[in-house]
Amino acid sequence: MLDLKKLLDGSLKSIDFSLSLSDCSFIDDSVSGNANAFGTITNHSGLILLSGSVEPSLSVVCARCGREYSYNTPIALNAKITDKLANEDEDEFVLMQDFAIDIDEIVRTALILELPTRYLCSDDCKGLCSKCGANLNEKSCKCDQTERDSRWDVLKDYFD
Repeated sequence: MLDLKKLLDGSLKSIDFSLSLSDCSFIDDSVSGNANAFGTITNHSGLILLSGSVEPSLSVVCARCGREYSYNTPIALNAKITDKLANEDEDEFVLMQDFAIDIDEIVRTALILELPTRYLCSDDCKGLCSKCGANLNEKSCKCDQTERDSRWDVLKDYFD
């Protein structure tokens, strides 16, 4: 928990923070990894803003070829902080409790929401052969890639 009392009473204009998550097992499709977050929380005449960055260092599995690779694309971290919500459905604000916020929870939420749903080792990953299982990024195979719908086999003799 990060105490914001001095920020709210005007003693400080901003508070810097840094956080290291050593276990990112809560992230789907990650084999292992950690994340470092850093930023500033600033009081803008009563509007409390959190801005920063999360730098994941994850070992993930490609959804197409199954190869393990490193994912380390930074994620922007932005939030508006308040002590009360006018409406329970307001999800654009982070609610502080007892003049403190849980930075750990904010970083975990940002990671879960901003990381891709499927990891690809590259945009042009060719994946695996559906017949023999060969990694098509490393070698080509001799499998027949033409797909036929067996329901049309009745008409095949008709055109001969």
